[in-house]
Amino acid sequence: MRNFFQRISNIQPAYKAHLTGFIFIGIFMFVVIAFPTFKGTHQSLLFLTSLAFAIGFSIWCWPTVKKTWEHPVGRTLIVILHLFVILLSAILARNVVASALGLPPQDFEVSVSFITLLFYIPAWSIVVSILVGVFTFILYIIGLIIGAFNRPFKESAKLFGHAAGSLAICIYTSAVFDFANKNEKSLHPLVRTVALIGDFQSAKAYPGIGATERIRLHANGVISVATVENNTVVIRVRKYE
Repeated sequence: MRNFFQRISNIQPAYKAHLTGFIFIGIFMFVVIAFPTFKGTHQSLLFLTSLAFAIGFSIWCWPTVKKTWEHPVGRTLIVILHLFVILLSAILARNVVASALGLPPQDFEVSVSFITLLFYIPAWSIVVSILVGVFTFILYIIGLIIGAFNRPFKESAKLFGHAAGSLAICIYTSAVFDFANKNEKSLHPLVRTVALIGDFQSAKAYPGIGATERIRLHANGVISVATVENNTVVIRVRKYE
């Protein structure tokens, strides 16, 4: 028994996390068979299982990520990826602003910039989800190949543990983007408020513009006017005369 615990203590942290995940799988299977109606317990065990594998995968791949960042080529690729994420976040922000205001988003630079910051993490989440999803597929294929050639079970178990961890991260990150996408309309009041403060400006020197009106000029002689009514930002559009 002492030798057993000694061997466990000598396992690398990443594989300790994977071992914990396999233990949770065993507990989950027992609970499902013995207590099939305990749905809340089933979900909790599944979450703990996926979390254990995700932690193991993160510990395992972190040294590789650090080495990649320290290499000039790797750093350049990460910077390029970061620029792509910013672009994706800006695209998402423009769609949100257009939906919230019903006007061309290019006329609301401050609002688009603000929402771009808010969508930075969701944009990263969808990119990470895609990259990790591809990596998960590769790990599963390698694990199957190793298993087919009768390599030690331990090697296959390690790869499947990493694959399970990367799959868990893929699911978590895609859930972040899905949550942001489904709750996009909840940002509309915030977008209108930011637009009122940052994009709409007073222009009392313009003919036909009231001294208290906050306006935004658009193409083709169209202007939009933002007012606050009953604690709600209301935007009206009219032709500039």
